Amino acid sequence: MSFVKIKSLGIKSKLTILISLSIFVLIFISLTFLIIAGKGHRESEIKNTLIHTISDNSSKIRIKNNQIVLAKEFIIINNIYTSIYNQQKELIYGETPITFPIYKDFTPNTIKKIDQFYVYDTIVTIKNKTIYLRGIVSFAGTKKTFSSLFYIAIILLPIFAFFTTILARFFINEAFSPIEHIIHIAQRIQDSKDLTLRINLKKNNKDEIHALAHTFDSMFESLEASFIKEKQFASDASHELKTPISVIIAQSEIALENTKQIETKEALQTILWNAKKMSQITSQLLLLSKAEHYAEVLEKEEINFSELCEIIAEQQQELAQEQQINLQYTIEPNIFIIGDSALITSAIINLFSNAIKYNKPYGKIIFTLTQNEKEILGRISDTGIGISEKDLPKIWERFYRVDKARARNHQTYNGTGLGLPLVKWIIQAHKGTITAQSSLNKGSIFSFNLPKKD
Repeated sequence: MSFVKIKSLGIKSKLTILISLSIFVLIFISLTFLIIAGKGHRESEIKNTLIHTISDNSSKIRIKNNQIVLAKEFIIINNIYTSIYNQQKELIYGETPITFPIYKDFTPNTIKKIDQFYVYDTIVTIKNKTIYLRGIVSFAGTKKTFSSLFYIAIILLPIFAFFTTILARFFINEAFSPIEHIIHIAQRIQDSKDLTLRINLKKNNKDEIHALAHTFDSMFESLEASFIKEKQFASDASHELKTPISVIIAQSEIALENTKQIETKEALQTILWNAKKMSQITSQLLLLSKAEHYAEVLEKEEINFSELCEIIAEQQQELAQEQQINLQYTIEPNIFIIGDSALITSAIINLFSNAIKYNKPYGKIIFTLTQNEKEILGRISDTGIGISEKDLPKIWERFYRVDKARARNHQTYNGTGLGLPLVKWIIQAHKGTITAQSSLNKGSIFSFNLPKKD
């Protein structure tokens, strides 16, 4: 695995690799040291035994009638071969291993290494007679034993490393489990916008991760309280404004019918137009204030979505013709959904209204509604003035308007900045999605999908 690939791994995988490698290297070094040390100790023990045995054997030599007399156990003790040589260094007694080479270089009281043997020579003088005593012992067995141990360790190490990796992964997973739970809850809050969710780790644990989780829970509680107050304020303010705005609209309409002065009429028309705009804003605010709890708002029923869209398209076609805009639609029949008829109608009308409102003279609008095995697909495109790339992501934000690029006459293009956020909420409340594509001066395309009726 390359270093670049390792860098791209998650923290858990990196820790697993680091811990496993560390343990593997530590055990490898420890076993190697133990085997080498054990081998050295065993060889040292063999050397000491060799010296001790030859010294002991030298004390067992006797001269009787000018002949060498030896103890019965003299020849081979502890796998040590003992042999006696005369002053001319000729073998006079004992034997040597079959594989031991011919070697007559005597160095008294010194251990020498010849092939796979240790050799120890000493000189013994008895009754003015000098003899050479040689001890030979093989260390091939020891070498073979420790070589076998080393190879066995090499074979067992990968197996041990495998189980070490599994064990390390298990403990790392346990350690990271609270973090993964925090991430999961945070993603759920982000996706569902539900601030009532909590991490809720066990409170009897006092480590840093649990402390972090409890801090997050406290923060979510504060945020939830703040958003509830904000939504309540928007809802209360909208309710309070509805009545006086309705009165202003009603009184303006009555006054317009009863006045003949041109200046007064113009003033009343301006008041009426702005009052209607405020009424639209308050109505949309009331609906959006319930967006976080849309289940309480939706009145679901089975809807023939094809017929609904066809009725809306026919109505909008007349409005488009008044603006010299060609509206075409293709709607697949018998598409059914389960949803809130009023809200769905509002969303589709809003999309058509924007396509007409921000189109160009003699422009075109195309609406299509189809379905596949999984979902319903809707698409409305226009040849209007479009939306710039920098503004496109912001069109779903409340009160955001691209007025400088799009508005031409404030009496006609009375956008509130709440229409598209409301459309998005309605589509999402019906478990669907909506996207927008647009280029400045080239038009826009709004595409939505909704789940089919089960």
